[in-house]
Amino acid sequence: MGVFLKFFFILGFLFFSISSFSISKNPVLSSFWVPAKNDSTLRKIADQFEVTRKLGEGYEVLVPFSQTPTLLALAPEARLLEVDIHASLRNKTRQDLKGYHDFASVQSDLKNMITLYPQITSLEQYGSSLEKRPLWALKVTSSKNSGNKPAILLTASTHGDELITVEVVFGLLESLLSGYGKDPRFTSIVDHYQIYFVPVVNPDGYVRRERYANGIDPNRDYPWPEDSNHSSNPCVSAIMKFYETHAIKASIDFHAFGEMIMYPWAYTYQSLPTFENDFFDQVTGQMAKHNGYVFGQISKVIYVAKGSSADYYHWKHGSWALGIEVGTQKVPTSSQIPKIIQENSESTWTFVESIK
Repeated sequence: MGVFLKFFFILGFLFFSISSFSISKNPVLSSFWVPAKNDSTLRKIADQFEVTRKLGEGYEVLVPFSQTPTLLALAPEARLLEVDIHASLRNKTRQDLKGYHDFASVQSDLKNMITLYPQITSLEQYGSSLEKRPLWALKVTSSKNSGNKPAILLTASTHGDELITVEVVFGLLESLLSGYGKDPRFTSIVDHYQIYFVPVVNPDGYVRRERYANGIDPNRDYPWPEDSNHSSNPCVSAIMKFYETHAIKASIDFHAFGEMIMYPWAYTYQSLPTFENDFFDQVTGQMAKHNGYVFGQISKVIYVAKGSSADYYHWKHGSWALGIEVGTQKVPTSSQIPKIIQENSESTWTFVESIK
């Protein structure tokens, strides 16, 4: 892209973003392809922008419109893939999204579950988002074996545009609740673990069908070893506090998409100590046998990413924290939802049962 074309593109992009400003409090996010030529350059890009996945001989990078000149300065050969990654989802009607929860039905379904299964569920509001939406966690456990049960956290919609993740978490939750007392495996899980389900980590983004939380990428918004005093968005700081106060021992943060099961570290290529790395590798390998997903260390499966949930939870709490990229789309057709739930069910329960 020559100098004139860069200038022309930036002017056009600026016009587009101004016309879109009234739509959202979040910046317009564009998708670019960047070639994987120079790791030093890619590191600089990853320090400023979200590298989402490998794509051919390069990577997909998400860039707020106002920062397009910065990307082009770092990678002049960057190629625009999509001007506004949220445009299509934002324009979908409720009929288009039939089979998906909106935030109102997320809340009503959680409340219905504690009515239907009062002996093994409880609902907690653990905070509020920046825009004052409630943050909900549903706990599933029984009164049996009431000693020191391992606490496990399953979260979704850290990125508000990844709607399929909410359906995966609800699918897992519904199977566990309906199977208690009927299915020996689910009964044993409920009796021996405390499992917390958070279907929507980022309700502000989820309501607007947009990725970020108030202009900030939530999965680059956790402290990490190189920035231990990082100040996080309310929805992120609330889930961090929840993790600590409930002594979570293991967690999965569901994302979309890419069919990947990943563990720390994300912020560096350096591997974990041998014992920890071996445990993660063995467990994620067993999980992947059930769905064929790629598995491994986040920075090596995708790329370096600073400020992820998995890194923070493992670094701060020594917990067994995973990030899973489900399926091949953020919002597949409703007919595909059961398949994606199913392909992540056995792998999830395999992970849960590995925690002692």
